[in-house]
Amino acid sequence: MDFTKIDTFLEKMPERGIPSIDVAFTKDGESVYRKCVGFSNAEKTKPVCPTDIYWIFSATKVITCVAAMQLVEKGIIALDDPVSKYIPSFEKLTVKDKEKGYALAETVMTVEHLFTMTGGLTYDLNTPNLKKAKAEQLGTVELVSRIPNDPLMFEPGTRYRYSLCHDVLGAVVEVASGMRFSDYLQKNIFDPLEMKDIGFRPDDDQRERFSALYKHYGGIQSCVNVPISNSFILTDNYDSAGAGLFSTVDDYMKLITALSLGGTAKNGYRVLTEESIKMMGENRLCPDALNDFVNTRSFGYGWGLCGRAHISPDMSLRRTAKGEFGWDGAAGAFVMVDPTNRTSLYIGTHILGSQYMYHVVHPTVTNMLYEAFDL
Repeated sequence: MDFTKIDTFLEKMPERGIPSIDVAFTKDGESVYRKCVGFSNAEKTKPVCPTDIYWIFSATKVITCVAAMQLVEKGIIALDDPVSKYIPSFEKLTVKDKEKGYALAETVMTVEHLFTMTGGLTYDLNTPNLKKAKAEQLGTVELVSRIPNDPLMFEPGTRYRYSLCHDVLGAVVEVASGMRFSDYLQKNIFDPLEMKDIGFRPDDDQRERFSALYKHYGGIQSCVNVPISNSFILTDNYDSAGAGLFSTVDDYMKLITALSLGGTAKNGYRVLTEESIKMMGENRLCPDALNDFVNTRSFGYGWGLCGRAHISPDMSLRRTAKGEFGWDGAAGAFVMVDPTNRTSLYIGTHILGSQYMYHVVHPTVTNMLYEAFDL
């Protein structure tokens, strides 16, 4: 394979304002491309290496959806279950109303609405309601139970809005499984896949291996080193199913490589069935919701039971197959699973707010790798 084109592209990342990047790509379960560029510390004395750890932020959502789909497969939860079956405070919801201020919701919020970001929630972590919940240091289910104190933005299922839906989904997993969400992930995903450097609460050794965190303030190369933190971890007792995990690139690859192979890892552990993985790559948004999603970023994609779902290569200009799915993270992480081509891609980086990562790096790296392998 000729990797000259993508190697050259990645090697110029530092001069384009991306201090560090780690790209891993598998085909048929085998690692076929790996490239680390830049430095993992602000002093530029430690080259990026595979043991570096990153807050993966919303790349957490893919793992949360996998966990929830495991329970769907077992019949423990159903997509059409009311969320209130697991979290009673979601039974009587209110919706913002132009005339009355708010009105009682007419539609029952279901588990599928959580998967698909159509629940009507927001990502405002600083409402008086949530500030109070954070001050009380509530756990996952207790804090999520306070979310209905704020009105929904729309009737569930009618529109798309990126929100705390997957945080609520994590709480549903916790209640339905009878296990703390972090313990469920450890037992059913991390341990079986031998993922050792991933979790919600890094130990001292792992903290030492965190890659420096940066923030992009707009413009060209305006990248500033900032303290390593994760504002989505709302309390010390809260497992943020939407954005709370840290991981190495290698550990994350173990999961998405298994998904690219139809759900079975190289060690024989079945994470999900092929049918579940197919559902994750199928659009489940109604036309109005699909328009909401497309106009935020991802032309040619819908949203399935995990994240973006590829529905039109002609529109997206991506070389991946229909049914490819995944998501990304606030610090530039990128997740791609293509079951048709049996490929998976993960990009590890640690720069908040870099639109260049989302709009240029992610699609360019994807297409260059597919071009190198003639896919």
